[in-house]
Amino acid sequence: MQPEPEHAGPDTPPDRVPEELVDRYGREARRMVRQHLSRRHRLARGMRRAVGSADSELWETTAVVFFFGVIAVCGLGGLAYAVYLWPKIGLSLLGSLLVLFGLSFFIARGITRRRQGVGESPQE
Repeated sequence: MQPEPEHAGPDTPPDRVPEELVDRYGREARRMVRQHLSRRHRLARGMRRAVGSADSELWETTAVVFFFGVIAVCGLGGLAYAVYLWPKIGLSLLGSLLVLFGLSFFIARGITRRRQGVGESPQE
């Protein structure tokens, strides 16, 4: 019998199946233990648990984020294509979008500071 590694704690599963367990439970025991210790099995179990969830808010948020991601990718692709076809018009469109993003950031920062100033002091 091989000695256990030094870093193995009480919760660490063994690297191999002891022969007395194989003798007692048969060859399927070795295969079953190795399968349950594998990363693929743990990943599949986690996926089954996540997909089997009945939390409707989780699925709704997932769908919204996914569709906004699709819209963003399509928008960026269209913008890149516009820059490729008409560089002057495409770059002016890109510049106006960047200015709009900066403006919305500063407005959002002002609103956030105003809300924090009205209520409690900001938590840092």
